[in-house]
Amino acid sequence: MTYPSQPGYPSPYGQQQPPGRQQNTLWLIGGTVVIVLAIVFTVILVAVQGNKDDNSADGGNETTDGGNDGGGDNGGDDGGDDSGSQSGVEMNADACGAFSLDSFTESYGAVDEGSTYSSASSSGGVSSLTCTFYNEDFTSVTIYVSDYDNAGDVTDRVTSDADYYNEANGYTYSEWSDYGDAGSLYSYDYGDSVSSTLHVALGSLDVSISSTLYDNESVTTDAALATMADFVQQCDSLFSDYT
Repeated sequence: MTYPSQPGYPSPYGQQQPPGRQQNTLWLIGGTVVIVLAIVFTVILVAVQGNKDDNSADGGNETTDGGNDGGGDNGGDDGGDDSGSQSGVEMNADACGAFSLDSFTESYGAVDEGSTYSSASSSGGVSSLTCTFYNEDFTSVTIYVSDYDNAGDVTDRVTSDADYYNEANGYTYSEWSDYGDAGSLYSYDYGDSVSSTLHVALGSLDVSISSTLYDNESVTTDAALATMADFVQQCDSLFSDYT
């Protein structure tokens, strides 16, 4: 008996897809690739734009700082400091060299430069300066200046001289009102010399000028007082930043 042949079953491997199904798959793959590329480009554009914004912001800050350096606040501060330094002298040992000695030479004669003494100190918030100028005969004028916090205290110190440097204690005392807020002039006679002091309040500055004249001095009392008064006015000018 002969059986009719059965149709064979095609193997699943290597079988070709129907034409319509293959085209649909390619379309889906291509569309996916396009979408992914669009997302990537979008991310790149956002990142680039963000960097540009950051750079613009940084550049603006740099321009502002440069304006200050070129002539803004810094330039103004420097100019102010320079102006302040010209209006007065700092109270240190070098300040003694700022005094004009014209009046001294007129009254005492030539200055002995090698004997000039200067000293400055600061203690308890009080700045002090001492300057002593000598002539060739070693006769001297000493300037003593102290800067206090309260101008009223300085005036009280000067006016209280009458309680100590009076006739009862062997001194010759008188008020001095030619210059400053308050002034006193007192002297003591040692027999062969007379020591005189001009004590003046200049705001918060306590100024004391002293000189000792011997009997055989060529310097007169009036000339010495004129020099001491000149030094008082110079103190007011030189140390104006302290008053």
